[in-house]
Amino acid sequence: MKKILLLSAIVVFLLGKVNAQCSPNSLFTALGLPGVYPPELAIPSVPIVGISDGIIGSPYSQTLTLVVLEDTTMDIGFLLPVAAVTAMNSAGMSTVMTVDVNHVTFDVQGLPNGISSQCDIASCQYPSATDGCIQLSGIPTVAGTFSVPVNMTINIQLPSINIPIFGPVGGMGQDIPTFAAQTYDLFIDDGTSSVTEINYTSALFPNPTSTLTTLKLSSVADVKIYNIIGEMVFDALDVKGEIKLSKNDIGKGVFYILVQSKNKTETIKLIIK
Repeated sequence: MKKILLLSAIVVFLLGKVNAQCSPNSLFTALGLPGVYPPELAIPSVPIVGISDGIIGSPYSQTLTLVVLEDTTMDIGFLLPVAAVTAMNSAGMSTVMTVDVNHVTFDVQGLPNGISSQCDIASCQYPSATDGCIQLSGIPTVAGTFSVPVNMTINIQLPSINIPIFGPVGGMGQDIPTFAAQTYDLFIDDGTSSVTEINYTSALFPNPTSTLTTLKLSSVADVKIYNIIGEMVFDALDVKGEIKLSKNDIGKGVFYILVQSKNKTETIKLIIK
């Protein structure tokens, strides 16, 4: 009987566990700032901005990194009855206090037909202070520019407080009104555009490496390299042909190579041991 119960528990656990084949990007989790990444607009120390474009009829894949809010201090006045807030103000009590974050739920909206989202936790509900990811994937069947909000619902534990005249309130979990943590513009090309997709990187080999690697470009482009904390360690303009990248020059660790030209920005992950 115990074996049957144990097997049932394992099955339930696996059904509710990770489904999406994605991993949080350490470049973003290292920032320690709650939110959805990459950012749509540039922020300091973050070289990767926005999500990839797609082409109608071609496989699409994009990973979003989730950094979940920890317990925090906030003004809970908007969650309390107006009469309770009035009573607290009259008694000189502040509505700003420390609250526990129970969990945060994410929801992706606005994706074009053919593309779906999947979290690495089946419910898309993450406990406080955890990292996660959402995989956007599929084959788009319609072209255009789509507004894709990633909504966040934060469930907090209201502290139990005794308000003069009004009485005790709080001591329960409550959702903060849902809001868009990040809104992306996703462009799906119809495949007939006069500007064609160009793969600037013909080769990056070896990768990983312990000494030297070679980045070969098939078109003139600017090349910037950032380390894991967002510091630029290499910058070259109008590069043509190939670049030798040495451990002696940029060090060891995980790096992000940005190849930028008029028509495309490409990001390549490099590992130097």
